[in-house]
Amino acid sequence: MIHLWMAPLLLVVPATVNPAQAFNRLEHRPEHCRLVVGGRSLACERLKISANGSRGLRLRFIGDDQKTGGSYQLSFVSLDGDQSSPLGCDNSDCRVDSRRLSATLLSTSWVRFDARGLPKGLPATRIAQGRRWIDADTMSCESHSRNVAGMSAEAQL
Repeated sequence: MIHLWMAPLLLVVPATVNPAQAFNRLEHRPEHCRLVVGGRSLACERLKISANGSRGLRLRFIGDDQKTGGSYQLSFVSLDGDQSSPLGCDNSDCRVDSRRLSATLLSTSWVRFDARGLPKGLPATRIAQGRRWIDADTMSCESHSRNVAGMSAEAQL
C-alpha cells in the first residue's frame, strides 16, 4: 500500500541507475576471464569488485552456465593489511588502482544459481589460504584449503 505522501518521493528517484557504478562497487566485463573449481576450468563473463570493510576486498568472478541457463560465482575475500585498498571510490565512481598489489586471502565461496537466479543450495564457503594479485593488466586469486581442491580465477582488466 503506497501512502499519498510517498508519491512525490517516487518522482525524485532516478528511473535508471547504472549498475556498473553502484556505491563502493565496480563491475567489469573483462576480455579474458577464467576460473578453476575442483580442477574444472570455466569461463567467466563478469567481475565484481567491492569493498569489504575498511581494509578488505571482495572479488566475484561470475559466469553463465549455457547448459542450464543459470550462472555460477566464485568469490574471494582478501585483507589488504597495512596497504590501502586497491578499490578507490568517490561517491559512485570507482576504479582499481593499477599499482602492483598483493594481499592474503581470508575465504573463498562457490555457488551456482538456477535460471531464475536462485541459489542451488548453500554457498560452499571456506576459510582459505592463498593470495590475490593486482597489476595494471590482470587481477588474479589463488586459494588452497585442507582437503579441498584449490580454486583460482584470473581476469584481464
